[in-house]
Amino acid sequence: MKRLLASVALLPFLLAACDSKPAADAPAQTAATTAPASPLPPAPIPDPAAANFQHDPALDVFGYYFTETPVQVGNWKLRSVNMGMPSDFASWEEGKRPSNYGPFFLEFEDVSSPTAENELGQVNHTVSFRLQADSYRVDAQEVVFRSKDPRVGEVVFSGMFNVAALKAAKAAGPAGGAQTVLTGGLQIGAERIRNISFLYFAGD
Repeated sequence: MKRLLASVALLPFLLAACDSKPAADAPAQTAATTAPASPLPPAPIPDPAAANFQHDPALDVFGYYFTETPVQVGNWKLRSVNMGMPSDFASWEEGKRPSNYGPFFLEFEDVSSPTAENELGQVNHTVSFRLQADSYRVDAQEVVFRSKDPRVGEVVFSGMFNVAALKAAKAAGPAGGAQTVLTGGLQIGAERIRNISFLYFAGD
C-alpha cells in the first residue's frame, strides 16, 4: 500500500518532466532572414523653369531679324532679334543655359554712345547689351518673348512668323533680297510699339 501511494505521488513530477522535454519530431525553429531591399534610384528633379521655354523643333528660325523702321525707347534702340538653331533651343530647354548666349535674345544699343564699324562694314554704337529671355514660345502660330532689365524695364514681344516667307528667305539666301518674315508688337518699359515688321538675315 505504501509503495502504491509513493507511485501516485511521483506521477505529477513525471508528467511535468515529459511536458518540458522537446518533441523529437518538432521542426527546428530558424530565424527568418530577409535580404535588404535595393534602394530605388532617386527620381529626377524636374526643372521648374522648363515650362517657361517652348519651341517647335520642326521650325527652323535660325538667323537675325531687323526692324524695317527704327524701334527706340529713350537712348536704347533695338538693334536686332536673334534666334538660334533647333539644337540651341533643345539644349536650353534641357537646362544647358550658358550666361552669354541663348537661343532667343534681343540686342539693344545705346544711341548716345560712340559708333564703330564692324567686320561686315556696318556702323553700330559701341555700348550694347543682350537681353536673354526669361520665357519664350516659338512656333508657327505664335512668337512670344518675355524678359526684364534695369536699363529698359520689362520687355515683352508678341508676334507671328510668316512661315512661307521665312522658308523662301532661307532658300533664297542673301541674293533673295529683304523679306518681311515676322510681325508683332513690343513693350519696352511703359512704351508699347505696335505693328513692327522684321526682315530676315541669315548671317555669315
